[in-house]
Amino acid sequence: MGFEQAAIVAILCGMLLAFASERWRVETVALVGLALGLISGVVPIGSVFQGFSSPAVITVVEILLVVSVLTRSRVIDDFARRLAASVSSESALLAVLCLSAATVSIFMNNIGALALMFPVALSLSHRLGVAPGRILMALSFSTLLGGMCSLTGTPANLAVNQWLMTQTGRGMGYFELAKVGLPLVLAGVLWLVLASPRLFARFGNDAGPADGPGLQQIQLAPRIVASSSAVAGESILAIEQRAGIVIHDVLRDGKHVFARREAIRVQAGDNLLVEGSHDEIEALEELGLYRARVLEADEMVIDGVVMPESLIVGSRVEDLVALSGDAVAVDGLVSRRGRVEGRFEDLQFSTGDVVSLSGRSEDIRALAHDAGFLLLSPRRPSEPPLRRGFGVGLFAAGVLASALGLVPVEIAFGGVVLALLLVGALDLRRALTEINWRIVILLACMIPLGIAVETTGAARILAGILVSGLPSEQPAFIIGTVLLCGVAMTPFIDNVSTAVILSPIAGELSVRTGTPLEPLLIAVAISASIDFLTPIGHHNNAIVMGAGGYRFGEFARLGAPLTAICLVLAVVILTLMA
Repeated sequence: MGFEQAAIVAILCGMLLAFASERWRVETVALVGLALGLISGVVPIGSVFQGFSSPAVITVVEILLVVSVLTRSRVIDDFARRLAASVSSESALLAVLCLSAATVSIFMNNIGALALMFPVALSLSHRLGVAPGRILMALSFSTLLGGMCSLTGTPANLAVNQWLMTQTGRGMGYFELAKVGLPLVLAGVLWLVLASPRLFARFGNDAGPADGPGLQQIQLAPRIVASSSAVAGESILAIEQRAGIVIHDVLRDGKHVFARREAIRVQAGDNLLVEGSHDEIEALEELGLYRARVLEADEMVIDGVVMPESLIVGSRVEDLVALSGDAVAVDGLVSRRGRVEGRFEDLQFSTGDVVSLSGRSEDIRALAHDAGFLLLSPRRPSEPPLRRGFGVGLFAAGVLASALGLVPVEIAFGGVVLALLLVGALDLRRALTEINWRIVILLACMIPLGIAVETTGAARILAGILVSGLPSEQPAFIIGTVLLCGVAMTPFIDNVSTAVILSPIAGELSVRTGTPLEPLLIAVAISASIDFLTPIGHHNNAIVMGAGGYRFGEFARLGAPLTAICLVLAVVILTLMA
């Protein structure tokens, strides 16, 4: 292995470790990796910014702009009302939600599809008295399944198509992936509908509060000990046993109180950091433990989910309060953090955290827009409603033009964006601030590195290693190997990175073994979306983990059989294509 080959492999391995550690933002890791590629000489100077002008990146930006219009329209609200009238059981709810989420995800990125369907799912589950934990994981998995059916289903598909275009001068058809993806969607949704209620029976049925969807996860919250509190003078241990909660910290006069739990006795004015279910924390008021801020008559509490593109990922609770100008308070936080210590105000936000926000409705919604929250309550768009179906019609026209091969996909959706601008449906300044630039930067940085895997000869060496370990060079073994490599990588790194790294290796495998290139590249795209084993591989899983109250291992309970179903079906279908 020469210097350039060793350098690109070392850079990619280092990036994989950095992605898996989650210590740094993925776009930062991607930029550093690209810089190292330039310094080491594996990425030529003229190719450093090649990714930013690639059709794949341009298409991602266009799709995100169109999604921002559809999100603010009332199309989804109308859909939810019609859906509510036709659903009367949990099985029907799961089937309709999963199929709807998969369908939406065919035409837009996975995160956008989940953002659109999330409020619908919570509203309908509340109306039917079904606990959110019985449906949200299935909803997330369905968006990943739907992304396997078209070029715009996920940026990873566009990355694979971009590599194919650079090698052959032609790309895939818009729905070419559906030959494999659609059977996987149907089989996967069937499994989710049958298995999800049985595997998550522990959630029971929960109609939620009368004013909206209820979430019953374990949350962290600050509470102040009133002067008339029934527990003033009691020990932490006694209060925990009495109320069924956990007290992580006691703050007195701005200072932490340190001692054995049975020795610390709370006093009036103490600020407690408590952990418990929503009902347990609400019941603390009966003991004289109150919110730091009393709700006024015109104020309310609304839950929101921290999205991947949120500005506050990594920021503290007090930073969010400051961003609102103290108009909104944070009443509670549901997080997958393993260790809790320090003040509530110093806790940092992560993707998928559920935050309870208190204040006036308009202040909470303004903060949600500025900070990048997905509010878990029915949306009430403040702007005039988009002409019914107009945005959807333009989007459908773009899909049709691309599917029929009339124009390239980036030109088709560029026309949709231009049309939305001309009719005033798209506020470009606002939409640009809402774009998930993390995906855009990641894809743009990974494309030159993926090309370097091919040009340095690293793909040839890695393909040789894979082939040498196989018992046969029959297409089924080659396709299965590519699928397994992708499935092994996606729990730890972004699916875009998986696609960019595996595409040139799949190309070299095609040359070495004579397996047709198209099935191997479809295998790369499909495997990048088979991310059902953990909550950390894909942001959609992280989002529903907090909102649904799932444990880490429960993803594998529902996801491992689904992964096996997808792998077996994909190998069979792709082998028949080869």
